[in-house]
Amino acid sequence: MKFAAKPENDFAQFIRTYYDECRSRFDGIEAIAGKWMFRDLIPGMSDFDTRFIVRDGMTAEDWSRMSMAVGETHHALSLRYPCWARNLEHLPGINLTWSELVTERTYYPEYQQWSFYHSEQPKQVSQALAHFTARAWDVKDEYFHLKKFCLYYGRYSRTIDPPVNMGVHENKYPQHSRIMHYFVPPVHSAICIFNRRNIVGKLDALEMAAALFPELRCWEIIREILHANYETPHWYEEPALTDFEDALEEALIAISRRLGEASELVPTEARGSVAAWKQALQSIPIDPALVVFDNAKFSRLMKGRLWFYTHTPVHFDSRWLIENELRRIGQNFFIVPFRTYWKIRSGEVVENPVTILDSLCGNTLTSEEIAAVKEFHRLTREYQNDGSDREVALAIIDVFDGFFSALHKISLEVVQETIVR
Repeated sequence: MKFAAKPENDFAQFIRTYYDECRSRFDGIEAIAGKWMFRDLIPGMSDFDTRFIVRDGMTAEDWSRMSMAVGETHHALSLRYPCWARNLEHLPGINLTWSELVTERTYYPEYQQWSFYHSEQPKQVSQALAHFTARAWDVKDEYFHLKKFCLYYGRYSRTIDPPVNMGVHENKYPQHSRIMHYFVPPVHSAICIFNRRNIVGKLDALEMAAALFPELRCWEIIREILHANYETPHWYEEPALTDFEDALEEALIAISRRLGEASELVPTEARGSVAAWKQALQSIPIDPALVVFDNAKFSRLMKGRLWFYTHTPVHFDSRWLIENELRRIGQNFFIVPFRTYWKIRSGEVVENPVTILDSLCGNTLTSEEIAAVKEFHRLTREYQNDGSDREVALAIIDVFDGFFSALHKISLEVVQETIVR
């Protein structure tokens, strides 16, 4: 088995270039952060999960302009730097205003897993970091991390994470996926719960877990693989590969036993079963306004993301990326937030929120916005993954501004508590 040499670490150059190029197209961007720590970014393997902080007072129109500006930046940079295809795989998922970053109503524990790199407002970055340092660990943090542990808990699926835009490093990706994408995240969340504080780095959490559970045999294997930059043929072949997956699964089981005792959200009678934890989490009261906002904030740059995916250069593979978005945006951006909004507003539970759209016409949404929401729902509901992905994505782009305007309105309304019951 032959491996391509580890490339130079140019993440610092990429982050600086990307920030400057995006700001040149939309100057409302005032800071760039990324998930995890810089040492967690592995050249040739990692993508860069950008997080932008923008000026306060952003309108729906501002977000739409920014979305296309960032999409155009991805397109331009992918042409100029084909070697950055992996880095440019997706537009930033979470983008916030300064006030959203530090307002308790819109707090999301992932904010404390970000490293800030550049900013036009360094004082505001310092104030935000000081705010998070002073903030006490609470049920929001534990819920976030316990839910994530439950999500990732279990044996690694070899078909779950296909390599996309990996180039010559594709044959190394399976081990990167196992370790950094599907094993370290639940370990990181467990360590946060054990310490009752949010920890930024993946590798930091891995080292803390190895010290806390020294008896687990997975650590030596992981160290060997990471030290060799995944160039370990033995661990790609059977029976060693299955043995490695056994070791990872054994580790999660062992960690879960202690986690059940440490978590304040797990009922005593459910401590021995992660499946029971999932059931218990469903009864934890979550601010419904936060459910609307959490889904809405991920939609802010989706138009630009789909535009980029439908206009990528020939060397950039976007087929699976388009499919992945089309499979989830209907549920995440329409069904969940609009259903939750109606429950907040009326107290009623509706299975399909399209049935309540016409009643929102006038005071809440315009007729044009409602028409766009209905079309967005139709396109995402009828999506069949039948080879028409690009055409469906382009049709969604055409109505996305109107749809997003409606989603933006209901999100602002519930977060600002303007609903009168």
